[in-house]
Amino acid sequence: MTEGEVVEQLVEYMSIVIAGVALIFTVVSAYIVALNYFVGDAMVMARVGAFTFVGLILALLMVVMLGAEQTHAGLIARLRELEAEGALTAAGRGVLDNAREGIDGVVRIILWSGMSMLYAVLFYMTFLHRWKPDVVNVSIQPKKAKS
Repeated sequence: MTEGEVVEQLVEYMSIVIAGVALIFTVVSAYIVALNYFVGDAMVMARVGAFTFVGLILALLMVVMLGAEQTHAGLIARLRELEAEGALTAAGRGVLDNAREGIDGVVRIILWSGMSMLYAVLFYMTFLHRWKPDVVNVSIQPKKAKS
């Protein structure tokens, strides 16, 4: 694999991370809406089912991210091989510096810490928080005829 191909794949990896985070926000937002309008008043078994379903979706996304991390590690290893051969350009050195300086590790730590906190918050919101739906009852009164 050439340096250009490796750098291209690493840029694509960043896009996958951003898309994964966007999907997580979408799933969590939809779940919070469901908590507010449906799940918050549901029986315990319905809450367990809803939490399990959302947990499985988020777990699936995290497993995909784990696979992406392994691919990322392989691509960084290839850049190290190219560097040892003296065939690394400035673009490759810049990407490799992200790994050396720990920037990639910081992103990984933030992602996994955020997901851990997210599960804890969703657990609290599902099982412990007392939801009061934002529903306002409205009744339509027929207009009285003028005399």
